[in-house]
This record gives sequence, C-alpha cells and structure tokens, in this order.
Amino acid sequence: PSGFSVRTREPLQPDITVVSTPFSLAITLELARNALREVLGEDVNARLLSMSEREVICLYVCMHWVLGETSGTPSLRHFPYLNTLPSPTKLRTPLHFTDDELQAFKGTNLFGATLDRRRQWMQEWQRCKEVVKGVDEKWAEDFTWERYLTAATYLSSRAFPSSVLSRTPSLKPSSASYPVLLPGIDALNHSRAQPVSWLVTYPDPSHPQAESEISTSEPIISLVLHSSHGTGSELFNNYGPKPNSELILGYGFSLPNNPDDTIVLQLGGSPKKWEVTRDAKGIDGVWEEVVDVMRNSAGEAGYEDDGEDWQDEVEAAGILQEMTQVLMDRLPPFPPVVPVREEVKVMLDHYLEGQSCPHLDDRVLWRAGICVLVGQRAILESIMNFAIQKEDIALAQAGQTRLDIVEEEEEEEEEEEEEEEESEARV
Repeated sequence: PSGFSVRTREPLQPDITVVSTPFSLAITLELARNALREVLGEDVNARLLSMSEREVICLYVCMHWVLGETSGTPSLRHFPYLNTLPSPTKLRTPLHFTDDELQAFKGTNLFGATLDRRRQWMQEWQRCKEVVKGVDEKWAEDFTWERYLTAATYLSSRAFPSSVLSRTPSLKPSSASYPVLLPGIDALNHSRAQPVSWLVTYPDPSHPQAESEISTSEPIISLVLHSSHGTGSELFNNYGPKPNSELILGYGFSLPNNPDDTIVLQLGGSPKKWEVTRDAKGIDGVWEEVVDVMRNSAGEAGYEDDGEDWQDEVEAAGILQEMTQVLMDRLPPFPPVVPVREEVKVMLDHYLEGQSCPHLDDRVLWRAGICVLVGQRAILESIMNFAIQKEDIALAQAGQTRLDIVEEEEEEEEEEEEEEEESEARV
C-alpha cells in the first residue's frame, strides 16, 4: 500500500550491510544545480543560486516529468529511481488529504501546520515555475502544482541530511546541512528503535577487491543492520525519534502510543522551551517557572512575602490544571464526523491519543503567560495529574485540603453577592 519495501530472501545475521549507494547516485544540491544549468541554460544560474535547497532539488525532480523519459536528456538521469517511488495517489501526508479529511484535524496545530506548508510550497512552486517559464512556456504549463507537491513530498518523506555523506556520517541536521535523496537506501521503511549504523567507505587503492564486493572507485554510503532477520522478513531503517505530528506531516504515517510524542511548553516572555513527554517527564522546569511567575506577580501587585510559599504553589497548580483542561476540551472528536479514508482515520486516532493543541485562550495567557506549541492527550493527562499532586502537597503543607479552598472560595463568592445585593438595595 505504501510503495516498495525491502525483504530478505534468506536469513540474515546481525551486523550485515544490506544496501549501499555510490555518492554519484545521490540527488544533492550540487548535482541538481549542474543538471538544471545544462537543461535550462546558464542564464538561470543566478536564479538557482538564490533558491533554497528544496526548491532546486524539487525543480530537478520535476523536470524529469516535464521533459519525459523519452526526451533523452542525459542530465536528467534519475528516471529509474523516480519510477520506484509511490505514485501521487498513494501519498498520505496532510497535503494529500481531502477537504473533509483535513477538516477532521481542524483545531490542532497539525491543521495549521498543513496550511502553512501548503502556502510555503505553493510560493516555492510559483518561483520555480517563473524560472522555467523564462526558458520555455510549454515547459512551464507542464510544471504543475501537483508535480511540485509530489516532488516536495518525496523530499520530506525520504530525504536524509547531507551530513550523512561526510567521513563521519551523522543523521543530525545542522545549519550547514541540507536534504539529499539516496536512491536504494531510502527504500527501507521505518521501525522505531531499530539498531542501524551508517558507514561511508572511500576507495583504497592498496586493497584488491573481490568480484563480490561493491566497487569503491568512488565513496559509497552503506546501511548496516545490527539485528538478525529470518527469511521473508522486511528490513527496516530507523528514521530517529519522531512524534506523530512530524510523522504524519512529513511522511504520511503514524505510530500507536508513540513514546516519542512530546509537548513543548514555553512561558510568555521566556526564551526557554520545555519538552514534556509521557508521564510528565520534563515538567519540573515548567513548574518552577510557573511558580516564579506567581511570586513575581504577587510582588508587582504589592503583596508582601509572608513566607507561605504554598499559596503561590496552589495558584500555580490551578493555572496548570486550567491550561490543561482548556487544551483537552479543544481536542477534535473521534471518530470524525466527516467521511475519511481508513488510513487517514488510523492516523487521526493515533494523533488524538497524542495530539497537538492550539494556543491557549486569552484568559489563560493573561493569567499565566503560557503558550503551548505542541500537545498530546496522554501527556496532557499526565500534566493534569502532576498539577493536582502539587496542589495536594502545597495544601498539606498549609494544613488544608482542596475542600477547604473550595469552601473559602464559596464564602468569598457569597460575601460578594451579599455586597452586590446591599448596593442594589441602596440604589
């Protein structure tokens, strides 16, 4: 259903190199620029240098489809690779959702991120199309949005950082790295925590090669799997720890009960971002900041520090509970009320279990200055439990219970109502 996969014909022992790709077959920024200069002419060089890496590589991929495999253009030499990739009808990222399917995610950060990505990619497509139009208007007509969307989706779902092509390969992107496509290696699907290694081999003139060995007349990059596999087993790569929001947006699939899901919390005016995972791991830093906000607010309001920290902690716990409840109340319904395909429904189910949430409303922002960038149901529930426990601890220190606080609040409300009634009576 998702295109090609790689399986064994015979049992494989651990630490086996299962696929290797020569550097010359990789679709890199340099290869794409050189090919486009040959296809579109040297006059486009300045425009190519001003374009992003994604625009240049997507333009290179699209020109294969614009000119066609029968054009015989030697610079466009990745037809065999592109022919192995899933067809556009099989792509399932949110930009390939129907309107109803996208509406099922409305109210989440993924919905907004999809609209932002579509807007950004359409702007890129228009810039690329203008470059092609300056060379040949017929080519520009064939340079459609659907083709650019397909190329950009291939890049988002299959690309590796260019740092994997260094002598010390790394999957961690940097400011100097950019996405590259590695034919063959990217055929392996994802399995979380699959033990793999990347190996870059450079030619060694002093080492005579056996006929069974891959030619190392140029550098090659290889993928080594460290687990054993039986006959007929699918071989998997490890794309790294990614939350479902990233998997759905960039790849078009999700994982149930994804342990890599996170929620990112940031206090207003603070540059610090806190990643909180399941079981509220990482929430301690958030808690300390919220408590500090309460203390500072009390000081700015002119209240003297009476040494009773429990009051600040009770207020902070209340804010965390209120914030979390607002986010949980905004989760979209499941099952969705609009028609969606089964595979999209599965992603929605996984995502709502660990789902991104929108910004807090003004009331909560005013009280705590807290902004939630990403959220998940399981994590939100763990934060709620954490806040309740903190409130219980603070009240216990004061010799009170939550019931005492509720009774005090009710008494205050009754006094306010009596004062209002007396005031109305006087009027």
